[in-house]
Amino acid sequence: MKEILIFEIKENIRSRWVFIYSGLLILVMMILSFFGDQNGIRLLISIMNLTLIVIPLFSITFSGLSFLESMPFAEVLLSKSVSRTALFFGKYLGITISLSLGLVLGLGIPGVFLFFQDPKFLFLFLELLTFGIFLTAIFVAIAFLISSFVRRGEIVLTFSLLVWLYFFIFFDALVFIFSLYLGEYPIEIPSLIIILLNPIDLIRILLILQTSSSALLGFSGALLLKQLGLLGVSAITTLFLSLWVTIPLMVSFKRFKKRNF
Repeated sequence: MKEILIFEIKENIRSRWVFIYSGLLILVMMILSFFGDQNGIRLLISIMNLTLIVIPLFSITFSGLSFLESMPFAEVLLSKSVSRTALFFGKYLGITISLSLGLVLGLGIPGVFLFFQDPKFLFLFLELLTFGIFLTAIFVAIAFLISSFVRRGEIVLTFSLLVWLYFFIFFDALVFIFSLYLGEYPIEIPSLIIILLNPIDLIRILLILQTSSSALLGFSGALLLKQLGLLGVSAITTLFLSLWVTIPLMVSFKRFKKRNF
C-alpha cells in the first residue's frame, strides 16, 4: 500500500491539479485580505465560508473522476498480485494527502502569516485548517462511494455536484422548512440530529460558536450550545466527522472488493 500511496501522490502532483487547487485558495486569501473587511473575526468568518465551499466541491469532483479514470490501471495492478485492499486504501490516502497538502500550501501558509499577530484568531484559523483536512477526507470518501456504484464519468460528475449542492444549499432549505412548519412542536432533539447530518454545517457551527459572532447562528447554534456545551459540541463534531469518513469509505470498499473489471 505504501508504494501505491507514494505513486498516487506523485501522479496528483504531476497532473498539476493540486497546484491549481492551491492557487485558487491563495487567490481567495489574497482577495479577502486586500479587498475584504480587515476586522479579524469578520475576515476569519469570510475565509471560513469560502473555504467550506471550495474544499468539498474540489475534493468530491476531483476524487470521483480520479477514482474512475484509474480503473483500467487498477486492473493491471490487480493482475500483478496487488491486493484490492492495498490498492483501494493506497489510492484513497494518496488523494486525501495530496489535496491536504494543497490545502496547507494554499490556505495554511498564507493564513498563518495573516493571523500571526493575534494568537486567538491564529488558533481558530488552525482549527479551521484542521477541519478542512477532515472535510477533504470526508468528501474524498463520498466521491469513492459514488464512483464505486457509477462507471461513467459524466454521471459521477453530475452526482458529485448534486451531493455538494445538497450539503451546501438544499440541506439548509430543508432545515428551514422543518423548523418553519413544525415550530409549534418540541423539535429540539430532531433538530439536533438533523444538524449533525451535515458535516459542512457542523464545522461552521463549531467554529462560529467560539467567536463573538455566535449569536448569528440563531436557533441551531443556541440549541447545540445549550444541549451539549462547547466541549460537548467539539467532541460530537469529531465523532460525527469520523463517521462521515468511515461509513462511506467502508461501503465503497465493500463494493470495490466485489467489482468485476
